[in-house]
Amino acid sequence: MKNNKHLHFLGIGGISQSALAIILKCKGYFITGSDRIDSAVVKKLQRSGIDVCVNSVSEYIKMADIIIVSAAISDDDKELVLAKKLGKKIITRSQALGLLAAQYKHVVSIAGCHGKTTTTAMIAKIFCDAGLNPTIHIGGEVDFIDGNVNVGGSDYFITEACEYMDSFLSLKSDVSVILNIQKDHLDYFKNLNNIKKSFSKFAQHTKKGGIVVYCADDPNVDNKYNGKSIGFSLSNNGVICAKNIKEYKLGKYSFNCYFLGKKLCNIQLGVFGRHNIYNAVAAICVALNFGISDKIIKSSLLDFCGVKRRFQEYPSINEARIFHDYAHHPAEIISAIKIAQSIAKGNIYVVFQPHTFSRTKLLLDEFTVCFNGVKEVFVYKTYPARERPKDGIDQDGLVKSLSEAGQKAKSYIEYSALKKDILSKLKEGDILLILGAGDIESFCDYLYNNKKPCF
Repeated sequence: MKNNKHLHFLGIGGISQSALAIILKCKGYFITGSDRIDSAVVKKLQRSGIDVCVNSVSEYIKMADIIIVSAAISDDDKELVLAKKLGKKIITRSQALGLLAAQYKHVVSIAGCHGKTTTTAMIAKIFCDAGLNPTIHIGGEVDFIDGNVNVGGSDYFITEACEYMDSFLSLKSDVSVILNIQKDHLDYFKNLNNIKKSFSKFAQHTKKGGIVVYCADDPNVDNKYNGKSIGFSLSNNGVICAKNIKEYKLGKYSFNCYFLGKKLCNIQLGVFGRHNIYNAVAAICVALNFGISDKIIKSSLLDFCGVKRRFQEYPSINEARIFHDYAHHPAEIISAIKIAQSIAKGNIYVVFQPHTFSRTKLLLDEFTVCFNGVKEVFVYKTYPARERPKDGIDQDGLVKSLSEAGQKAKSYIEYSALKKDILSKLKEGDILLILGAGDIESFCDYLYNNKKPCF
Protein backbone atom coordinates (compact mmCIF):
# COMPACT_ATOMS: atom_id res chain seq x y z
CA MET A 1 0.00 0.00 0.00
CA LYS A 2 1.45 3.34 -1.06
CA ASN A 3 1.10 5.92 1.68
CA ASN A 4 -0.64 8.47 -0.51
CA LYS A 5 -3.67 6.21 -0.73
CA HIS A 6 -7.13 6.89 0.73
CA LEU A 7 -8.09 3.98 3.00
CA HIS A 8 -11.67 3.61 4.24
CA PHE A 9 -12.33 1.27 7.19
CA LEU A 10 -15.65 -0.54 7.62
CA GLY A 11 -16.20 -1.25 11.31
CA ILE A 12 -13.53 1.27 12.28
CA GLY A 13 -14.79 1.34 15.88
CA GLY A 14 -13.51 -2.19 16.45
CA ILE A 15 -10.52 -2.48 18.75
CA SER A 16 -8.16 -3.78 16.05
CA GLN A 17 -9.50 -1.67 13.19
CA SER A 18 -9.15 1.53 15.22
CA ALA A 19 -5.53 0.79 16.10
CA LEU A 20 -4.70 0.00 12.48
CA ALA A 21 -6.35 3.23 11.35
CA ILE A 22 -4.29 5.34 13.74
CA ILE A 23 -0.97 3.71 12.82
CA LEU A 24 -1.66 4.05 9.09
CA LYS A 25 -2.73 7.68 9.52
CA CYS A 26 0.60 8.40 11.21
CA LYS A 27 2.33 6.76 8.24
CA GLY A 28 0.80 9.28 5.88
CA TYR A 29 -2.33 7.56 4.57
CA PHE A 30 -5.62 9.47 4.31
CA ILE A 31 -7.96 7.57 6.62
CA THR A 32 -11.74 7.62 6.87
CA GLY A 33 -14.13 5.10 8.37
CA SER A 34 -17.63 4.10 9.30
CA ASP A 35 -19.32 2.16 12.07
CA ARG A 36 -22.85 1.17 12.95
CA ILE A 37 -22.69 2.77 16.41
CA ASP A 38 -21.13 5.79 18.05
CA SER A 39 -18.69 4.91 20.83
CA ALA A 40 -15.79 6.18 22.90
CA VAL A 41 -13.44 4.63 20.32
CA VAL A 42 -15.18 6.46 17.46
CA LYS A 43 -14.98 9.75 19.35
CA LYS A 44 -11.27 9.18 19.99
CA LEU A 45 -10.69 8.55 16.28
CA GLN A 46 -12.58 11.73 15.42
CA ARG A 47 -10.45 13.72 17.87
CA SER A 48 -7.36 12.35 16.13
CA GLY A 49 -8.56 13.86 12.84
CA ILE A 50 -10.20 10.79 11.29
CA ASP A 51 -13.64 11.40 9.79
CA VAL A 52 -16.02 8.63 10.88
CA CYS A 53 -19.53 8.17 9.52
CA VAL A 54 -21.95 6.56 12.01
CA ASN A 55 -24.90 4.33 11.06
CA SER A 56 -25.22 5.44 7.45
CA VAL A 57 -23.59 4.93 4.06
CA SER A 58 -20.48 7.10 3.81
CA GLU A 59 -19.74 9.11 0.68
CA TYR A 60 -16.10 8.15 1.26
CA ILE A 61 -16.88 4.71 -0.20
CA LYS A 62 -16.95 6.32 -3.63
CA MET A 63 -13.67 8.20 -3.13
CA ALA A 64 -11.52 5.61 -1.33
CA ASP A 65 -8.73 3.69 -3.06
CA ILE A 66 -8.94 0.70 -0.73
CA ILE A 67 -11.72 -0.55 1.56
CA ILE A 68 -10.58 -2.39 4.70
CA VAL A 69 -13.22 -4.71 6.16
CA SER A 70 -13.38 -6.26 9.62
CA ALA A 71 -14.73 -9.77 10.28
CA ALA A 72 -17.74 -8.20 11.99
CA ILE A 73 -19.02 -6.82 8.66
CA SER A 74 -21.67 -9.04 7.08
CA ASP A 75 -21.83 -9.75 3.35
CA ASP A 76 -25.09 -7.79 3.06
CA ASP A 77 -23.68 -4.65 4.68
CA LYS A 78 -24.84 -1.68 2.57
CA GLU A 79 -21.40 -0.08 2.34
CA LEU A 80 -19.71 -3.35 1.44
CA VAL A 81 -22.34 -4.06 -1.22
CA LEU A 82 -21.78 -0.57 -2.67
CA ALA A 83 -18.00 -0.98 -2.63
CA LYS A 84 -18.29 -4.23 -4.58
CA LYS A 85 -20.70 -2.63 -7.04
CA LEU A 86 -18.22 0.21 -7.61
CA GLY A 87 -15.41 -2.28 -8.18
CA LYS A 88 -13.37 -1.00 -5.26
CA LYS A 89 -10.31 -2.86 -4.06
CA ILE A 90 -11.36 -4.59 -0.82
CA ILE A 91 -9.00 -6.20 1.68
CA THR A 92 -9.61 -7.71 5.11
CA ARG A 93 -8.41 -6.35 8.40
CA SER A 94 -5.95 -9.24 8.68
CA GLN A 95 -4.51 -8.56 5.21
CA ALA A 96 -4.02 -4.89 6.11
CA LEU A 97 -2.32 -5.92 9.36
CA GLY A 98 0.03 -8.24 7.48
CA LEU A 99 0.97 -5.52 4.98
CA LEU A 100 1.60 -3.08 7.82
CA ALA A 101 3.69 -5.53 9.85
CA ALA A 102 5.90 -6.22 6.83
CA GLN A 103 7.18 -2.63 7.07
CA TYR A 104 8.96 -3.33 10.40
CA LYS A 105 12.36 -4.86 11.09
CA HIS A 106 11.20 -7.18 13.90
CA VAL A 107 7.64 -8.50 14.17
CA VAL A 108 6.39 -10.16 17.38
CA SER A 109 2.96 -11.84 17.02
CA ILE A 110 1.09 -13.31 19.98
CA ALA A 111 -1.47 -16.04 19.28
CA GLY A 112 -3.58 -18.29 21.46
CA CYS A 113 -7.21 -19.02 22.21
CA HIS A 114 -6.89 -17.21 25.54
CA GLY A 115 -4.56 -14.64 27.06
CA LYS A 116 -3.18 -13.01 23.93
CA THR A 117 -4.30 -9.47 24.81
CA THR A 118 -2.74 -9.59 28.27
CA THR A 119 0.45 -11.25 26.98
CA THR A 120 0.76 -8.73 24.15
CA ALA A 121 0.37 -5.95 26.71
CA MET A 122 3.00 -7.50 29.01
CA ILE A 123 5.50 -7.81 26.15
CA ALA A 124 4.74 -4.28 24.94
CA LYS A 125 5.28 -2.82 28.40
CA ILE A 126 8.60 -4.62 28.84
CA PHE A 127 9.76 -3.30 25.47
CA CYS A 128 8.63 0.23 26.38
CA ASP A 129 10.37 0.05 29.77
CA ALA A 130 13.52 -1.17 28.00
CA GLY A 131 13.46 1.98 25.84
CA LEU A 132 12.92 0.08 22.57
CA ASN A 133 10.06 2.35 21.42
CA PRO A 134 7.90 -0.39 19.84
CA THR A 135 4.91 0.18 17.60
CA ILE A 136 2.05 -1.60 19.36
CA HIS A 137 -1.22 -2.97 17.99
CA ILE A 138 -3.28 -4.53 20.76
CA GLY A 139 -6.83 -5.79 21.25
CA GLY A 140 -7.41 -3.97 24.53
CA GLU A 141 -6.71 -0.70 26.30
CA VAL A 142 -3.79 -0.28 28.70
CA ASP A 143 -2.74 2.68 30.81
CA PHE A 144 0.95 2.80 29.84
CA ILE A 145 0.11 3.82 26.27
CA ASP A 146 -3.27 5.35 27.17
CA GLY A 147 -5.22 3.11 24.81
CA ASN A 148 -4.75 0.24 22.38
CA VAL A 149 -2.09 1.62 20.06
CA ASN A 150 1.35 3.14 20.18
CA VAL A 151 3.06 4.54 17.10
CA GLY A 152 6.72 4.01 17.85
CA GLY A 153 9.78 3.38 15.74
CA SER A 154 10.20 1.08 12.75
CA ASP A 155 12.33 -1.56 14.49
CA TYR A 156 9.72 -3.39 16.57
CA PHE A 157 6.09 -4.20 15.78
CA ILE A 158 4.16 -6.03 18.53
CA THR A 159 0.70 -7.32 17.69
CA GLU A 160 -1.99 -9.78 18.64
CA ALA A 161 -2.49 -12.58 16.14
CA CYS A 162 -6.14 -13.61 15.97
CA GLU A 163 -6.89 -17.15 14.85
CA TYR A 164 -10.52 -16.57 13.80
CA MET A 165 -10.98 -17.24 10.07
CA ASP A 166 -7.21 -17.89 9.91
CA SER A 167 -6.55 -14.16 10.25
CA PHE A 168 -3.09 -14.69 11.73
CA LEU A 169 -1.86 -16.40 8.58
CA SER A 170 -1.44 -12.94 7.02
CA LEU A 171 1.45 -12.31 9.42
CA LYS A 172 5.08 -13.28 8.91
CA SER A 173 6.82 -12.90 12.26
CA ASP A 174 10.30 -12.96 13.70
CA VAL A 175 8.84 -14.26 16.96
CA SER A 176 5.59 -16.24 16.87
CA VAL A 177 4.03 -16.92 20.27
CA ILE A 178 1.50 -19.72 20.85
CA LEU A 179 -0.03 -19.50 24.33
CA ASN A 180 -2.58 -22.31 24.14
CA ILE A 181 -4.97 -24.12 21.81
CA GLN A 182 -8.56 -24.99 22.73
CA LYS A 183 -11.92 -25.48 21.07
CA ASP A 184 -13.33 -22.13 19.97
CA HIS A 185 -14.72 -20.44 16.86
CA LEU A 186 -16.22 -23.77 15.88
CA ASP A 187 -18.55 -21.96 13.48
CA TYR A 188 -15.44 -21.59 11.32
CA PHE A 189 -13.01 -24.33 12.39
CA LYS A 190 -15.63 -27.09 12.98
CA ASN A 191 -13.34 -29.13 15.24
CA LEU A 192 -10.22 -29.01 17.42
CA ASN A 193 -8.06 -30.76 14.84
CA ASN A 194 -8.62 -27.95 12.33
CA ILE A 195 -7.70 -25.39 14.98
CA LYS A 196 -4.44 -27.23 15.68
CA LYS A 197 -3.64 -27.34 11.96
CA SER A 198 -4.24 -23.60 11.70
CA PHE A 199 -1.87 -22.84 14.58
CA SER A 200 0.73 -25.10 13.01
CA LYS A 201 0.48 -23.04 9.80
CA PHE A 202 0.87 -19.87 11.87
CA ALA A 203 4.10 -21.25 13.33
CA GLN A 204 5.34 -22.23 9.87
CA HIS A 205 4.85 -18.62 8.75
CA THR A 206 7.63 -17.58 11.12
CA LYS A 207 10.47 -15.96 9.16
CA LYS A 208 13.65 -17.89 8.47
CA GLY A 209 15.95 -17.39 11.46
CA GLY A 210 12.99 -16.52 13.71
CA ILE A 211 11.66 -18.45 16.70
CA VAL A 212 8.41 -19.99 17.88
CA VAL A 213 7.66 -19.50 21.58
CA TYR A 214 5.11 -22.12 22.67
CA CYS A 215 3.47 -23.53 25.79
CA ALA A 216 5.16 -26.85 26.52
CA ASP A 217 2.39 -27.81 28.99
CA ASP A 218 -0.44 -27.67 26.46
CA PRO A 219 -1.06 -31.10 24.87
CA ASN A 220 -2.73 -29.44 21.89
CA VAL A 221 0.37 -27.41 21.03
CA ASP A 222 2.75 -29.18 18.65
CA ASN A 223 6.42 -28.47 19.43
CA LYS A 224 7.67 -29.93 16.14
CA TYR A 225 8.09 -26.67 14.26
CA ASN A 226 10.54 -26.00 11.48
CA GLY A 227 13.39 -23.90 12.80
CA LYS A 228 14.05 -22.76 16.36
CA SER A 229 11.43 -23.14 19.08
CA ILE A 230 11.42 -22.30 22.79
CA GLY A 231 8.97 -23.92 25.20
CA PHE A 232 7.73 -22.28 28.39
CA SER A 233 6.25 -24.21 31.25
CA LEU A 234 4.96 -24.35 34.80
CA SER A 235 5.88 -28.04 35.10
CA ASN A 236 9.58 -28.09 34.21
CA ASN A 237 8.94 -29.03 30.56
CA GLY A 238 10.32 -25.92 28.92
CA VAL A 239 13.46 -23.92 28.34
CA ILE A 240 11.89 -21.20 30.50
CA CYS A 241 10.08 -22.45 33.61
CA ALA A 242 8.15 -20.98 36.53
CA LYS A 243 8.86 -22.75 39.82
CA ASN A 244 8.08 -22.20 43.51
CA ILE A 245 4.78 -20.54 42.67
CA LYS A 246 3.25 -18.71 45.64
CA GLU A 247 0.20 -16.56 46.25
CA TYR A 248 2.05 -13.60 47.78
CA LYS A 249 -1.14 -11.53 48.03
CA LEU A 250 -4.79 -12.56 47.72
CA GLY A 251 -5.25 -13.50 44.06
CA LYS A 252 -1.74 -12.41 43.02
CA TYR A 253 1.22 -14.70 42.41
CA SER A 254 5.00 -14.82 42.51
CA PHE A 255 7.38 -17.40 41.08
CA ASN A 256 11.03 -18.11 40.42
CA CYS A 257 11.91 -17.95 36.74
CA TYR A 258 14.40 -20.57 35.53
CA PHE A 259 16.27 -20.52 32.21
CA LEU A 260 17.86 -23.81 31.13
CA GLY A 261 17.61 -25.09 34.70
CA LYS A 262 19.28 -22.04 36.26
CA LYS A 263 17.37 -19.56 38.40
CA LEU A 264 17.15 -16.22 36.65
CA CYS A 265 15.10 -14.11 39.06
CA ASN A 266 11.99 -13.97 41.24
CA ILE A 267 8.93 -12.45 39.61
CA GLN A 268 5.95 -10.86 41.35
CA LEU A 269 2.90 -10.17 39.19
CA GLY A 270 0.85 -7.04 39.64
CA VAL A 271 -2.24 -8.64 38.06
CA PHE A 272 -4.72 -11.12 39.50
CA GLY A 273 -4.85 -14.79 38.57
CA ARG A 274 -2.68 -17.88 38.45
CA HIS A 275 -3.32 -18.18 34.70
CA ASN A 276 -1.33 -14.97 34.21
CA ILE A 277 1.83 -16.86 35.18
CA TYR A 278 1.71 -18.55 31.77
CA ASN A 279 1.24 -15.17 30.09
CA ALA A 280 4.16 -13.72 32.04
CA VAL A 281 6.53 -16.60 31.29
CA ALA A 282 5.72 -16.31 27.58
CA ALA A 283 6.48 -12.57 27.79
CA ILE A 284 9.78 -13.33 29.54
CA CYS A 285 10.75 -15.71 26.69
CA VAL A 286 10.22 -12.97 24.12
CA ALA A 287 12.00 -10.31 26.16
CA LEU A 288 15.07 -12.48 26.77
CA ASN A 289 15.27 -13.27 23.06
CA PHE A 290 15.74 -9.54 22.39
CA GLY A 291 18.38 -9.17 25.10
CA ILE A 292 16.25 -7.33 27.66
CA SER A 293 17.64 -7.69 31.17
CA ASP A 294 15.90 -9.69 33.88
CA LYS A 295 15.99 -6.55 36.07
CA ILE A 296 13.81 -4.64 33.58
CA ILE A 297 11.52 -7.66 33.09
CA LYS A 298 11.03 -8.10 36.83
CA SER A 299 10.23 -4.43 37.42
CA SER A 300 7.94 -4.18 34.40
CA LEU A 301 5.82 -7.22 35.28
CA LEU A 302 5.34 -6.03 38.85
CA ASP A 303 4.29 -2.61 37.60
CA PHE A 304 1.95 -4.03 34.94
CA CYS A 305 -1.60 -3.42 36.20
CA GLY A 306 -3.51 -5.25 33.49
CA VAL A 307 -5.74 -4.54 30.53
CA LYS A 308 -9.10 -2.82 30.59
CA ARG A 309 -11.90 -5.41 30.76
CA ARG A 310 -9.50 -8.07 32.10
CA PHE A 311 -10.56 -8.61 35.73
CA GLN A 312 -10.95 -4.85 36.03
CA GLU A 313 -12.17 -3.72 39.43
CA TYR A 314 -14.99 -1.22 39.85
CA PRO A 315 -16.10 0.59 43.04
CA SER A 316 -17.78 -1.59 45.67
CA ILE A 317 -21.55 -1.80 46.00
CA ASN A 318 -23.12 -2.73 49.35
CA GLU A 319 -19.56 -3.61 50.48
CA ALA A 320 -19.38 -6.21 47.69
CA ARG A 321 -16.48 -6.13 45.20
CA ILE A 322 -17.30 -5.73 41.50
CA PHE A 323 -15.10 -6.97 38.63
CA HIS A 324 -15.57 -6.85 34.87
CA ASP A 325 -13.82 -9.33 32.58
CA TYR A 326 -13.84 -9.98 28.84
CA ALA A 327 -14.28 -13.74 29.47
CA HIS A 328 -16.68 -15.25 26.93
CA HIS A 329 -15.29 -18.76 26.48
CA PRO A 330 -15.90 -21.44 29.17
CA ALA A 331 -12.17 -21.75 29.95
CA GLU A 332 -11.91 -17.99 30.47
CA ILE A 333 -15.02 -17.97 32.66
CA ILE A 334 -13.52 -20.72 34.84
CA SER A 335 -10.31 -18.69 35.24
CA ALA A 336 -12.25 -15.58 36.28
CA ILE A 337 -14.31 -17.55 38.80
CA LYS A 338 -11.15 -19.12 40.27
CA ILE A 339 -9.70 -15.66 40.89
CA ALA A 340 -12.95 -14.58 42.52
CA GLN A 341 -12.97 -17.67 44.74
CA SER A 342 -9.46 -16.87 45.95
CA ILE A 343 -10.48 -13.41 47.21
CA ALA A 344 -14.19 -13.71 48.03
CA LYS A 345 -15.42 -13.65 51.60
CA GLY A 346 -19.03 -14.30 50.66
CA ASN A 347 -21.04 -15.44 47.65
CA ILE A 348 -20.02 -15.08 44.01
CA TYR A 349 -22.60 -13.81 41.52
CA VAL A 350 -22.08 -13.63 37.76
CA VAL A 351 -23.61 -11.44 35.09
CA PHE A 352 -22.83 -13.12 31.78
CA GLN A 353 -23.54 -12.01 28.23
CA PRO A 354 -23.15 -14.89 25.75
CA HIS A 355 -21.10 -13.90 22.70
CA THR A 356 -22.70 -15.22 19.49
CA PHE A 357 -25.45 -17.80 19.20
CA SER A 358 -23.22 -20.35 17.49
CA ARG A 359 -20.57 -20.37 20.23
CA THR A 360 -23.29 -20.96 22.86
CA LYS A 361 -24.65 -23.87 20.86
CA LEU A 362 -21.36 -25.49 19.93
CA LEU A 363 -19.88 -25.20 23.44
CA LEU A 364 -23.12 -25.70 25.37
CA ASP A 365 -21.84 -28.68 27.38
CA GLU A 366 -18.84 -26.60 28.55
CA PHE A 367 -21.00 -23.56 29.31
CA THR A 368 -23.35 -25.71 31.38
CA VAL A 369 -20.63 -26.63 33.90
CA CYS A 370 -18.25 -23.64 33.80
CA PHE A 371 -20.22 -21.64 36.38
CA ASN A 372 -19.77 -24.24 39.14
CA GLY A 373 -19.21 -22.57 42.52
CA VAL A 374 -21.30 -19.52 41.64
CA LYS A 375 -24.35 -18.65 43.75
CA GLU A 376 -26.40 -17.37 40.82
CA VAL A 377 -25.91 -16.53 37.13
CA PHE A 378 -27.71 -13.55 35.58
CA VAL A 379 -27.65 -14.14 31.82
CA TYR A 380 -28.10 -11.01 29.70
CA LYS A 381 -29.29 -11.18 26.10
CA THR A 382 -26.81 -12.64 23.63
CA TYR A 383 -24.42 -10.34 21.80
CA PRO A 384 -25.00 -11.38 18.17
CA ALA A 385 -21.89 -9.89 16.49
CA ARG A 386 -22.26 -11.10 12.90
CA GLU A 387 -24.98 -13.69 13.64
CA ARG A 388 -28.74 -14.17 13.92
CA PRO A 389 -30.66 -16.25 16.52
CA LYS A 390 -31.17 -19.07 14.00
CA ASP A 391 -27.41 -19.69 14.10
CA GLY A 392 -27.52 -21.26 17.56
CA ILE A 393 -28.78 -20.83 21.10
CA ASP A 394 -29.79 -17.58 22.82
CA GLN A 395 -29.72 -16.52 26.48
CA ASP A 396 -32.96 -18.37 27.28
CA GLY A 397 -31.58 -21.61 25.90
CA LEU A 398 -28.43 -21.23 28.01
CA VAL A 399 -30.48 -20.55 31.16
CA LYS A 400 -32.58 -23.63 30.47
CA SER A 401 -29.45 -25.77 30.21
CA LEU A 402 -27.93 -24.26 33.36
CA SER A 403 -31.16 -24.77 35.34
CA GLU A 404 -31.41 -28.38 34.25
CA ALA A 405 -27.85 -28.89 35.52
CA GLY A 406 -28.81 -27.50 38.95
CA GLN A 407 -27.30 -24.01 38.55
CA LYS A 408 -29.51 -21.12 39.65
CA ALA A 409 -29.86 -18.86 36.62
CA LYS A 410 -32.20 -16.29 35.07
CA SER A 411 -32.22 -14.45 31.73
CA TYR A 412 -32.70 -10.72 31.11
CA ILE A 413 -33.27 -8.46 28.14
CA GLU A 414 -33.34 -5.11 30.00
CA TYR A 415 -30.70 -3.49 32.21
CA SER A 416 -33.28 -2.12 34.66
CA ALA A 417 -34.55 -5.53 35.78
CA LEU A 418 -31.01 -6.92 35.83
CA LYS A 419 -29.75 -4.09 38.04
CA LYS A 420 -32.73 -4.36 40.41
CA ASP A 421 -32.20 -8.09 40.99
CA ILE A 422 -28.44 -7.72 41.46
CA LEU A 423 -28.73 -4.92 44.03
CA SER A 424 -31.22 -6.99 46.01
CA LYS A 425 -28.66 -9.81 46.35
CA LEU A 426 -25.28 -8.19 47.00
CA LYS A 427 -23.97 -7.87 50.53
CA GLU A 428 -20.67 -7.36 52.31
CA GLY A 429 -17.99 -9.86 51.26
CA ASP A 430 -19.72 -10.92 48.05
CA ILE A 431 -18.19 -10.62 44.57
CA LEU A 432 -20.04 -9.76 41.38
CA LEU A 433 -18.37 -10.76 38.11
CA ILE A 434 -19.64 -9.06 34.96
CA LEU A 435 -18.44 -11.24 32.09
CA GLY A 436 -18.61 -11.03 28.31
CA ALA A 437 -16.91 -9.74 25.17
CA GLY A 438 -19.88 -7.87 23.73
CA ASP A 439 -21.46 -4.60 24.86
CA ILE A 440 -22.02 -5.73 28.46
CA GLU A 441 -19.39 -3.17 29.48
CA SER A 442 -22.10 -0.53 29.16
CA PHE A 443 -24.00 -2.29 31.96
CA CYS A 444 -21.11 -1.41 34.26
CA ASP A 445 -21.81 2.28 33.60
CA TYR A 446 -25.53 1.71 34.05
CA LEU A 447 -24.94 -0.06 37.34
CA TYR A 448 -23.12 2.99 38.70
CA ASN A 449 -25.19 5.63 36.92
CA ASN A 450 -22.14 6.39 34.76
CA LYS A 451 -19.64 6.41 37.64
CA LYS A 452 -16.15 5.88 36.25
CA PRO A 453 -14.34 2.56 36.98
CA CYS A 454 -11.16 2.07 38.98
CA PHE A 455 -8.61 1.55 36.20
